[in-house]
Amino acid sequence: MHVDDRFMLLKASDFTPIQHRYENDGFCLLENIYSSEQLSRLSERMTWMTGQETTSIRQRDGDVYAARNVLDLCPEIAELWKTPAMTSIVLKLLGPAACLVRGLFFDKPPTSSWGLPWHKDLLIAIQPPTVLSSSYSPPRDRLGVLHTEPPLEVLERMLTLRIHLDEVTHENGPLEVAVGSHCSGKLLQLDGRPSEFITTPQGGVLVMHRLLAHASGRSEPGTTRHRRILHLEFANSAVLPDNYHWYQSFPVNSEKT
Repeated sequence: MHVDDRFMLLKASDFTPIQHRYENDGFCLLENIYSSEQLSRLSERMTWMTGQETTSIRQRDGDVYAARNVLDLCPEIAELWKTPAMTSIVLKLLGPAACLVRGLFFDKPPTSSWGLPWHKDLLIAIQPPTVLSSSYSPPRDRLGVLHTEPPLEVLERMLTLRIHLDEVTHENGPLEVAVGSHCSGKLLQLDGRPSEFITTPQGGVLVMHRLLAHASGRSEPGTTRHRRILHLEFANSAVLPDNYHWYQSFPVNSEKT
């Protein structure tokens, strides 16, 4: 799906097919959201970030393949991801109080590729709770940040943006999504659902429901392609149930603050 008005607010007629596919299939792939200058800036900041010496940067044989705590390592990302069209989409899908709550980075270096089986992203990053709630799983530490599985209603009101900093083909291990699998809640029930590989030119953005099942295989042998992804997670509110608190929260509509 092409959204050509990357420097304008999204029109209602442009948003309707995006919303329809997101709600029914659990995802929508957008192109032409970012200018070449914006992509260059995002890529430059990710290159700078992954050159830092920190435990949040994950390496294998000298190749960086992932990074956690991206919004700590590179705070500018909380604003650099924004375009009028992209912020409009997030606000229309999640509501006016939408906020960015976590950032990750993934790569599949040609010589250090990896894959993941079918799964759903069920954990969120939180601050240490004052009183534990049975509605959440016991918090677990991941590189200095507590993570927990929240109540279903929290995940139902979240979405993920995956910004592709490289062209993605079948050669460099694209994401595979199970169409409509967000409808089964937290349960990983594929039940013969059709799947779709997310291939896209550089700069494509996957808008993905938080409960969508997904997987990915290794890059093909002999490839020279990277597959760099800036992964950003959003919630419909800065407030969590039972007096829990997001580890970080950045309003999408910063003009309201």
